Amino acid sequence: MCGLVALARWPGMADPRRLDAALAHLAHRGPDAKGQSSHWGGRLLLGHRRLSIFDTGPQAHQPMVDPQTGDSLIFNGAIYNYPELREELQRLGAHFRTGSDTEVILAAWRHWKHDAFRRFNGMWALVLHDVASDCLYVSRDRLGVKPLYCFKSATTLAIASEIKAVLAASAAPVSIDPAAALDFLMLGLVDHRPSSLFEGVVEVPPGSLWCVQPDGFIERKRFHDWPEINPELGLSDVTEALPALLENAVSLRLRSDVPLAAQLSGGMDSGSIAWAVGRQRDALGQFLGFFSYGYKDSAGLLHDETAAARLTQEHVAQGLPLRIVTAPAVPTLEELQKLISTQQLPVATPSILAGWRLFRAMGEAGAKVVLTGDGSDELFAGYTKRYLPLALRQSLGDLDIRKALSLFGGGHLQAGPAARRLAWSLPWPLLLPMLRRQPHVQTIASDFLAEMDFALRDLVTLQRQPLNVQGPDDIRRILLPQILRYGDRNAMAWGIESRSPFLDYRIAELAMALSTSSKLGASGGKLPLRHAMAARLPDSVVRGQKNRGLGNAEQFQVGKIDMATLLNEPPAGSERFVDITRLREQLRRHPHDLRLWWPVCLLIWMRWMQEELTPTRLAHP
Repeated sequence: MCGLVALARWPGMADPRRLDAALAHLAHRGPDAKGQSSHWGGRLLLGHRRLSIFDTGPQAHQPMVDPQTGDSLIFNGAIYNYPELREELQRLGAHFRTGSDTEVILAAWRHWKHDAFRRFNGMWALVLHDVASDCLYVSRDRLGVKPLYCFKSATTLAIASEIKAVLAASAAPVSIDPAAALDFLMLGLVDHRPSSLFEGVVEVPPGSLWCVQPDGFIERKRFHDWPEINPELGLSDVTEALPALLENAVSLRLRSDVPLAAQLSGGMDSGSIAWAVGRQRDALGQFLGFFSYGYKDSAGLLHDETAAARLTQEHVAQGLPLRIVTAPAVPTLEELQKLISTQQLPVATPSILAGWRLFRAMGEAGAKVVLTGDGSDELFAGYTKRYLPLALRQSLGDLDIRKALSLFGGGHLQAGPAARRLAWSLPWPLLLPMLRRQPHVQTIASDFLAEMDFALRDLVTLQRQPLNVQGPDDIRRILLPQILRYGDRNAMAWGIESRSPFLDYRIAELAMALSTSSKLGASGGKLPLRHAMAARLPDSVVRGQKNRGLGNAEQFQVGKIDMATLLNEPPAGSERFVDITRLREQLRRHPHDLRLWWPVCLLIWMRWMQEELTPTRLAHP
């Protein structure tokens, strides 16, 4: 896990000061070493900050150069199957000087070129200068677990692990994409667009293999595409295959030359990871134990999962350490500002603060690698409030009244949330007035809402997708990218590499081949995982409703946060997007409405932009 920067100019030389500024902004991602190299006669600069995980010695620092070809590589991530690839490459005549996965990537490129990426089981964002072609190759893993942002103009190309570094390297103007701002204020969405909230800054798509030629032309290719839904694949097929796949995925992600730990909540996702860890206790190495998050005060009492986490630990991993981390349920504005500074983009819920707090505690305990349960909800349709109304709409459309009644009878589908979700299917003349009455929509500046009519109509189209379209879309471009960004930034803020076994591409392919409608029903969501873990986890964990989660209490405390300084002195330009007077009123009237967090968060984010993204700060961090 590291941070990388590539900076190219046409014509003229790339400015080393810009590279240094960008690398300074990535120091938290790679506290162990810094390196850089020059190519294309000084028009291309590569920079790297290293967090040492495999082979912690200086011989594995980056940029790493292939001694046979002269190819240079900067890389962020981990190739978990690198020992197996190393042995295969040795049989082909390759020789290795280090014990790192970085050197394996270089050797794999030398022998297999573009086909190398299909062989990797891992997470990565990388930039490789190929001497033979004099081209720059840019790749991101299949799911986009590792971040990679890009800014391209007629004269400049900047690629980096985080947005702030891209802006520092490119000296690009800082401005907000208004359509993206509306998406966040309406639905809390940020990461669903190819672009970011910053105009001109885009994400390199997952599964990409770009070729940047010396004249600046970019050939945008892919090395991977996900399978379509397989109608012949049944729930039982996935249930049967999942435990062995999960156990192997955990085994690969336990590989580390530094201390590691695992998150454990009271839910099924991290509990499944704990089950697989418990089955491999003899191969754990420097395992510091499980870390669970709870609350210090009565506001979080109903949401505290530490007792359930202990029950899981005693059931599947008895004897392994369990450490409890507690925090207040009501965040301070200062903490939330630090969170947004870490994320560099708005977040859909303040519950993300819990992950930030937990990673901090694990870092203080010495962990450099942490296993999480991220991705399970997205892959296996765990968001019942989001998907069950769509299943209801589908059954009503099919005139399957029996199924519709059964969905309500299971206790997971509630009339209120179902009605709000299905209301998006109303004709536009009926839908728009209903939307305008929602508390969070009333906080959006009237002129801005009218100006963004076209963007609002795009959101309506998005919300009207059928269940078996919405599920895969959430994995590929809507919800999962958001979760991946949260986990990466929260972990890297404290110099930790976050790994989720559920994001193994074999598990993802299996999950994506199964229709979303097969993953949930009257008994709830995540049916493949529930059935697979039924005999492996405590019954109360497997059968529990989707009402838990890391940081569950924080999202209900928006009205209790002391935000006087934010509302009394809102950031410059925020009046275009948010009506502060109406926001005050809605917070007073609806203090527990989760959606009011969205305008509050946009204000916090704009304050961060105002304070930290000035040209002086970017040029001289």
